[in-house]
Amino acid sequence: MDCIIPGHSIKPFCASIGCLSRIGKDLYIDFDPIGGLRIRALNDSKSVFGNFHYEPAFFTRCASISKPPTSRKRKKKKNASHEEEEEEEEEEDDDDDEYSEQWTVCIAMKSLAAVVRARKDVLQLHMLTVGDHLAFEFQVERMDSNGTVKVTHKVGYSPAGAMAAVAHTDGASELMVQPNVLSTMLEPLKRSSEIAILINDHRRMISSVTFQHDDLPEEGPTSLSMRTKQASLKTETSVSYDELVDVHYVGHADDVSASMTQGIPPPSDMKEQMVLVFSLKEFKAFLQYCSHAFVDQELQASIQFFWGGKPMVVKTMGENFNAELIMATLDHQLLRSDIMKVSPSSAPPTETNSVITPGPATAVRTSS
Repeated sequence: MDCIIPGHSIKPFCASIGCLSRIGKDLYIDFDPIGGLRIRALNDSKSVFGNFHYEPAFFTRCASISKPPTSRKRKKKKNASHEEEEEEEEEEDDDDDEYSEQWTVCIAMKSLAAVVRARKDVLQLHMLTVGDHLAFEFQVERMDSNGTVKVTHKVGYSPAGAMAAVAHTDGASELMVQPNVLSTMLEPLKRSSEIAILINDHRRMISSVTFQHDDLPEEGPTSLSMRTKQASLKTETSVSYDELVDVHYVGHADDVSASMTQGIPPPSDMKEQMVLVFSLKEFKAFLQYCSHAFVDQELQASIQFFWGGKPMVVKTMGENFNAELIMATLDHQLLRSDIMKVSPSSAPPTETNSVITPGPATAVRTSS
């Protein structure tokens, strides 16, 4: 791997690593000089998957390291056995791994902390493999002269298998939003682990509310759970459709592909509204990337969804790159009926915090 990122693209690239660090503990790098560079992360419960794809045009150089010529020639001994010849071939294959066209490795996120920190006056970032390490070379311009200073960080990596998330969006509902609008709406809920978002097409309104375990139905509530429910804080925010860029709401299951209606059936009130419960931390990190990765622009975000229990996909794209966040959502059949109601003043009355358990919402494929 031998790539050079120009100065104006270093901040969004490093910000994408910072965004993925909010998802998983490891960064997966998949490089191909023809297809470009992909960086991915997956959380421990396999319910949130993030992916950034940088095309070759994003870089000023995007190539594989050329294999250095060998100065010695290997001669076969007349009495060499067949087993010895096979061992020599295997050793040669191992040496070729560093110089292969496709390159997939895994790096611990904590080792990249020095790489993603903010820098000024950086002319370029050169990424290349050096033995069993990946080197990040920053060319920093000196303010007192015309010279430059080279700052290099080397991090170890381990070979990894390809990883991809499967989430179909054909026939899904879609919200096109400016990230700062949703970030402002979600700011009062920042201490929540999970939130519920209600898209009410009848009132043309989107509401968000904190979510907790006591939002799940109980056969026989105890006195302890009742006291917790009475003491819990409910925070609710909402925006109208007019605040969004565009809304495409699919209110009939007939408009959805047959493959998506299998497993978890659509809710009975799908025509009027939809409730999605998911983790807030990763979603907020992705919105922050869209808002602050570039100095002079804000990237629009596309949110695609079906109903609770199906994956929610958040996408954005810029010049020569694109990104997506795939999140599991809680099965709508597990929610209490009163959560689905809309308050007269704005949107849905709901509760506070819960844990999303991975289920049929998101499928993650790994191969070694």
